[in-house]
Amino acid sequence: MVVSHKHKYVYIQLPQTACTTVQNELLELYAGEKILFKHALYTDFMKQASPEEKKYFVFSNIRNPLDVAVSKFFKYKTDHVGAYSNQRKKDFGFLHKYFLLYWDRNRFEFIKENQADFGAFFKRFYTMPYSSWSILDHHKFDYLIRYENLQADFATALRKINIEPIRPLPSKNVTGQKSRDFWSYYDTPELQARAVKLFSEYMNEWGYEFPESWKTYPKAPASRLQYETVNAFRKLYWSRLR
Repeated sequence: MVVSHKHKYVYIQLPQTACTTVQNELLELYAGEKILFKHALYTDFMKQASPEEKKYFVFSNIRNPLDVAVSKFFKYKTDHVGAYSNQRKKDFGFLHKYFLLYWDRNRFEFIKENQADFGAFFKRFYTMPYSSWSILDHHKFDYLIRYENLQADFATALRKINIEPIRPLPSKNVTGQKSRDFWSYYDTPELQARAVKLFSEYMNEWGYEFPESWKTYPKAPASRLQYETVNAFRKLYWSRLR
């Protein structure tokens, strides 16, 4: 998380959305200061914020979940920055320290041991309606930077707090081997139908759309109910247990 008392903003870092790149730019050029920890929630900030800080401009990122899934696959496949072959305990949260180490290791080893492609990874590990902790607070924020429009939206966010951008965002922390458009990894009717079933509700919530040719695939009959039920438990985890 990054805060600037000079410019009166708070930047919330949602994983897999180029948040490290934005964080580094804010720290280097726009009077940002690190507080709490990297993926702290907005509620974490509010618990310790002063009355003045609670009025700060709040922004974060959002990204197409189908793109997130492909990016996550390649992070495991390439052992991005050694994060999975040389795991270290997280410095916060019981489940982060223990459960998520197993979660990540299991996916990393599945890909490595089976030489699994994206389709095999997606079918094995994506079985429930997709969501992220953006559902906790992102609707309250003053502005969201869309990953798909990163440069322009970052500049817009700065201008909303009366800062003129100094330069384009540099490319950092890029996932290796992802060499083509993420849509192309969903290259069979089975994968496309599965994506529609699991991602539809989240896509609708954040204004993303499927290709026109995918819209013939039906959503699960109880997709909204299932999405809301699963999210009730996820919200508990993200806000209380992580």
